[in-house]
Amino acid sequence: MLGNFEVEQCSFSKLRQFHERVLSFSDRFVKIHCKHCVSESISALIVIGLFLSFLLAMVCTYFHVFPIYQPAVRTYTVHESDDLVAKCNVFYGKWIPDESYPLYNASQCPFAERGFDCVVNGRRDRGYQKWRWQPKNCEIPRFNVQEILGKLHGKRIVFVGDSLSRTQWESMICLLMQGVQDKRNVYEINGNKITKRIRFLGVYFSSYNLRVDFYRSVFLVQPGSAPRHAPKRVKSTVKLDKLDDMSKEWIDSDFLIFNSGHWWTPTKLFDMQVDH
Repeated sequence: MLGNFEVEQCSFSKLRQFHERVLSFSDRFVKIHCKHCVSESISALIVIGLFLSFLLAMVCTYFHVFPIYQPAVRTYTVHESDDLVAKCNVFYGKWIPDESYPLYNASQCPFAERGFDCVVNGRRDRGYQKWRWQPKNCEIPRFNVQEILGKLHGKRIVFVGDSLSRTQWESMICLLMQGVQDKRNVYEINGNKITKRIRFLGVYFSSYNLRVDFYRSVFLVQPGSAPRHAPKRVKSTVKLDKLDDMSKEWIDSDFLIFNSGHWWTPTKLFDMQVDH
């Protein structure tokens, strides 16, 4: 029994020594690993800091070199007097009655197409003529024909579009004619009558060397024939990357007014039987 006890005591001593060695090795391994983790963390923080510094420097450089662009806002400057300039969004407002209107008599204007003259065509009331547009936050100066003619001396105004543009063109001419004493000095340059069947109409105010032209182009781009293998319902195409052939005539205009918006609706695009 004594011998067995000595053997067990010896085995226990060796086991304890082995256990102490294992613990010692574990402590050293943990310390080394922790030091390695701390080193990696510090390196990562340094890299992140350098990256953020570089990014900040690039952002500062960009805003220093390139200007900051603000969204485009359609505003118009209206000169109410020599000392007062007001910024005005003329598209935000409403129609209000004005007994001083109309500014011209369409029935007496030779350039107002008869088909658009409501009075000549039998309309009896006149209230529809007495409306003017009133922007919400500003005043539009009343149309001063002499002042306008003076500013437009030697200029060329061009309207491009469909019948809406043509009636705007007619109205502009009728307004300007109110300031011309001798109406014979205002004439269509080719002697044409005002009609929708002519793609180009031009009126010349010889006393002011002023041209007011109209070009009929509903899509503003070139029309094309239907592709060879297109369905039968496809009658024609429009070339979005090519302006109308007549666009070269618009280049030297001083003022260009065009509209085409309502032609890009599904009804107009896919039902071309509509007269334009």
